[in-house]
Amino acid sequence: MLPIEKFFKGDGMECSYGILKDCILFKGLNNVEILELLSKAQYTVKLYKRDEVVAVEEEECRALAIVIEGEVHIQKIYASGKTVTLARLGPGKIFGEAIIFSNTRVYPATVVAAVDTRIMYITKEDIINFCRFNPVVLENFMRLLSNKILMLNRKIKELSLETLRHKVCNFILEEYNKQKNLTLKLNLSRKAMAEQMGVQRPSLSRELIRLKNEGFIDFNKNSLTIKDLEGLEELLV
Repeated sequence: MLPIEKFFKGDGMECSYGILKDCILFKGLNNVEILELLSKAQYTVKLYKRDEVVAVEEEECRALAIVIEGEVHIQKIYASGKTVTLARLGPGKIFGEAIIFSNTRVYPATVVAAVDTRIMYITKEDIINFCRFNPVVLENFMRLLSNKILMLNRKIKELSLETLRHKVCNFILEEYNKQKNLTLKLNLSRKAMAEQMGVQRPSLSRELIRLKNEGFIDFNKNSLTIKDLEGLEELLV
């Protein structure tokens, strides 16, 4: 048996064990419990090169996927060529968890490897067995699905916003609610922020400058300071 720190292999390369302990599916389990579950599962691990397509929209989803190493982007690609990045998932994050239990079982968007990425696939049947044999996994899986529903509700709210100003203000206020600080750390580039909002980068930059000139915010490359919180909230009304 492989050492507990490196106990599974995929495409001839060992994958780090530790990342699974940070995955919501296995949260709260010890090393032995995770190893016991995986020893009975027919999982696979696959390596994807940078910019390689992991799954295409409308392709059948056959398993839950865990990002072991690297990062994937969930993207909506339109006929015009426009691409909107819906989510960025790093090590320990999961995708496909709701799809494999749906009636259609097809990906609603395209998944692309942003960098060299390793993904672990676990079948629907094994997920059911995990939940059956370990109540902690069952609770974790229910929490995972609940969080996905809340995330989709936020996306619906974002799509319902009519103007660019509404979208930018909504983004800033959501970050404020997460960070609980008037000075926000921006972990996304302007390009990534624009993709998340579904707008053009130059348009986003112009709107940020307008909000700054009007006294609502101030910003630099890596941070944004809210100067008029009530004013931003009123702009969304």
